[in-house]
Amino acid sequence: MKNIFYSLLSALVYAVLLSACNDFNDQFEGLDDKTQITNLAAYDYVLTEADYSIISAAALKIATSPADSSLATSIKTNKYFTSAVPASTYVPFLLKTQYPYSDLGSTAMVTYAFNEGVPAYLSDYTGATAYTLVAGDYATSGSSILGFYPGATPATYLPAVLAARVTSPTEGKIALAKYIQYTETPVINTIANYLLEENFNYGATAGNLTSLTSNWAVHSGTAPIGYDNASLSMSGYPSTSIGGSATINTLNSEDINRAIAPQTSGKVYASALVNFSAVGAGTYFLHFMEQDGSFNYASRISAKDNGSGKILFGIGASSTITYGATPFDLNTTYLLVTSYDIATATSNLYVLSAATATEPATPEATSTNVAPFTIQRISIRQGGGGLTLALDGLRVAKTWADLWINNVVTAITGDKMSREVYYKYTGGNWIPATGIYVVTTEDYNSMGTATGQPGKYDNFDSTILPENYLPTLLAKLFNYPQNGNKQMIAYKYYSGGAQTRIDEYVFQAGKWSKPSSVISKTEQFVFSNTGWVFDPTVKIVMGSSDYQLMVDYVLATPSIAVLAHPFYKNEEYYYGFASRYNNVSFRLSYRNPYFTGDYVQPVTVDPEFNALTTNEAKVALMWTRLKEGMGKFLQLRYPNAVPTVGGLDVYYHATTYVYYPTGVAAGNEYHKYIFKCTAAASGSTPPTFEFVSESKVN
Repeated sequence: MKNIFYSLLSALVYAVLLSACNDFNDQFEGLDDKTQITNLAAYDYVLTEADYSIISAAALKIATSPADSSLATSIKTNKYFTSAVPASTYVPFLLKTQYPYSDLGSTAMVTYAFNEGVPAYLSDYTGATAYTLVAGDYATSGSSILGFYPGATPATYLPAVLAARVTSPTEGKIALAKYIQYTETPVINTIANYLLEENFNYGATAGNLTSLTSNWAVHSGTAPIGYDNASLSMSGYPSTSIGGSATINTLNSEDINRAIAPQTSGKVYASALVNFSAVGAGTYFLHFMEQDGSFNYASRISAKDNGSGKILFGIGASSTITYGATPFDLNTTYLLVTSYDIATATSNLYVLSAATATEPATPEATSTNVAPFTIQRISIRQGGGGLTLALDGLRVAKTWADLWINNVVTAITGDKMSREVYYKYTGGNWIPATGIYVVTTEDYNSMGTATGQPGKYDNFDSTILPENYLPTLLAKLFNYPQNGNKQMIAYKYYSGGAQTRIDEYVFQAGKWSKPSSVISKTEQFVFSNTGWVFDPTVKIVMGSSDYQLMVDYVLATPSIAVLAHPFYKNEEYYYGFASRYNNVSFRLSYRNPYFTGDYVQPVTVDPEFNALTTNEAKVALMWTRLKEGMGKFLQLRYPNAVPTVGGLDVYYHATTYVYYPTGVAAGNEYHKYIFKCTAAASGSTPPTFEFVSESKVN
């Protein structure tokens, strides 16, 4: 009974005391909060190799696509982050397990490996526009083949080639020109790409054609076809301005022909330059024949007056001619082209004022024979009809395109080398790019041509690493390099296909080496309501080099340069920055800078400052200038600042040391200036910063 009584009494006393305690605490607002255990911490952490695997595994668990999985896996494989796999996204996975119980506002400065990738200027070269020279490009040097001849200097022609071939280049654009140069005079074997070429190149003396050459046979008439030593021409037509020309007169009657290889199928084309001085009722003057002595004529090309002194051209299978409707001028050179389809006996006639390698869609006139036959000859005819003309550049071929090609190259023999060279578009011109070397076939061969060596296939790969060979090559190429010299080098790398890669090597301590693109980087993370998140805030306490940065700025700014010490050049009196003392000085008694020679009085050095009459006003001006100066300092210190990182605004906290903050009383204070980056640099315009706040921090 006694035990029960004491137990009840104890419980009652405890309840009263507890109630009294709660009532007592309620009298002091916030007391309960002050008694909570806190863990507001600032951590410093360096990622280990194992950490990258932990981060990778955590990221894989929440991956929602193959792309996400690939990025997560790359962290474990590479053991570094990149701009595509940012630490700002993935490091919080580790901090969640490393520091799970931190309070809001805790920070972690995390150091990790970051792969910067290739510098921007290397990317300009890897993304260069590649152009392989074609026949027309080599022709500018006088070459008739795909390649420069041994005596040609490619650099003489490549700028003009690129100017013609690369459209709308911008300043600084890089182009890669690929070309071939023969090291010995090539031997060129060709075959004619046509059935007949007749340029009437029979000397300087005019006369009768058949008396000057046996190439043409007479099959009718007596008054001969004439020969004139003047030729006809048309730009772009291969048989132009060569030798003389045949002349046809309506008073003469001789008809002549020249044999071609018999054509039994397909189409046959003929082309000729003509210039008429007179036409009358009209007749035909050029045609295909089956054989000598046969009257099987095809594609009879004719001309007549249209009744107004103009020429109408036509074509026929017999003396019946189909004329076109287009009037053409006398005393003008035209290119006539006819085609004969052996299967259908259809002839087409085209009249061109300019040469074209493409067959027009619509002929000037069309005619069909009674029955098809083989083509074995081409004939020039004289007859009645009032025609007086010169005829030149006669060609016969199997296709329209072949009329525009003299010969087809069947083989070229001779040693040659393939070359690639980079050009840069500068000031409206293409100039050779400097500082880059392209590995040549000869270079690969010098590294060995056996299996497993670069010269086997003229490339590197995952088993033939370029870094094992390129330093030696560079040592052979460049004599007496100096420490710090840099050299870009382009080479072929096989990975599922040949690709061009470009590395940059640096000469240091007597050897060439490729600097690692993986650097150590430290960034801040903060514990928020949603856990650990990246904090892009930049925090800096100004040091000696920072103060000197502002001194140099004042020295380089003409309007205020007089306010910097001209001899020691380590302090200035406009803002007050001094690397000499690592502070900003507001001490009014020191506002007259030390100059060599006679002292310059403050009123002439800083009229704005010395126009003020009270110490308070002068100190207020100094604080205003310091705010301006801190913004300028951030522009100089962080020229690559950007307004956002990972979707977060970027703030800059810059702390400076102020000496004599009242201007007259000795003392030292640290002041923190907070700015927000509002725009990145653009051209010559530096990044912009917006002032947020200023506060004393001690």
